[in-house]
Amino acid sequence: MSQRIKWLVAALLAVTAVSIVAVVFMAAHRSDSDEDEEETVKTPSHVVVENGRPVLRLSAETQAREGIRVQPVQQQTRRAELRGMAVLLPAGELAGLRNSYVAAQAKVARDQLQIKVGRSQYQRTKTLYQQNQNMSLKAMEDAQAAYRTGQAQAEADEQEAELQLDTVRQRWGSEVAGWVADNSRSLAEVLQQHSYLAQVIFPPGEVAQPPAALSLSSSRNHLVPARLVGSLPQVNPQIQGFSFLYRVASRPGLAVNMNLVVFVPVGPLLQGSVVPETAVVWWQGKAWAYQETSDNTFTRREVPTQNPLPGGYFVPGNAFAPKTKLVTAGAQALLSEEFRSQIQQED
Repeated sequence: MSQRIKWLVAALLAVTAVSIVAVVFMAAHRSDSDEDEEETVKTPSHVVVENGRPVLRLSAETQAREGIRVQPVQQQTRRAELRGMAVLLPAGELAGLRNSYVAAQAKVARDQLQIKVGRSQYQRTKTLYQQNQNMSLKAMEDAQAAYRTGQAQAEADEQEAELQLDTVRQRWGSEVAGWVADNSRSLAEVLQQHSYLAQVIFPPGEVAQPPAALSLSSSRNHLVPARLVGSLPQVNPQIQGFSFLYRVASRPGLAVNMNLVVFVPVGPLLQGSVVPETAVVWWQGKAWAYQETSDNTFTRREVPTQNPLPGGYFVPGNAFAPKTKLVTAGAQALLSEEFRSQIQQED
């Protein structure tokens, strides 16, 4: 074998050896990277199980990084609340009844003008007939007949206008009928959807006198103030009870035919705690809050939502005792940490 071939074979062997070393090095490095990534994902869990319940332990540094803040619950005294149902009524029928009444009133106004003209014509022809019969008897009688016919037509149109107003009264109550008769600003706001009319239904025998003001609650716990308009003759076939009409200012989230919950303060005073909305997280359709049970230790607790307040929930009794500390900022981060730990344990 020539010297040149020997050198070529040696070079090929050297290149092959370097390639093998490079592949082994890259594989080892990739394995180390994968292990590092796995270690990064599987960070140490902050969750332990005590008495069958998950408990989170976070250092002060972790709490500061996650923006977690804790505040004690506020104590409050409130009356027990009766629940009712409400529905926001469409104003289309009311608009139609109002238009019919306006049309009837226009006829009455036209009749009054014709009566005025007819009376003047009758008096003029009557005077001329009495003064040396410068006007014929027939002309005077014709003017009198026209005047009487105008009066009869005016009475009929006035009865029609009253009938239209009675229809409004039978459907919407006396107060709304007064709005229609006066063409009030309240009526204009309802027809322009700057406010809504809500049919509020109380259980039979529960409310002797409807309150002048109450709160309506949507599904997202947005409390909406409502003021009494009057009794409502309409009956809801799905919900039996006494109906009253309340006026609700328009705001985002409200729409015609929406069902709302009514809260009416009744009964004795109750002592309890207020869980702020900022402390509440939702999971599986329930409300939860994280309580600081000891330094840097948190436990998730269910929050009763039967008594919503503006910005939170009233919990009667000692379910949340005085001085109970709840996470009011960063609760969602705690929920994420709790279930991230569960997922890692399952893997």
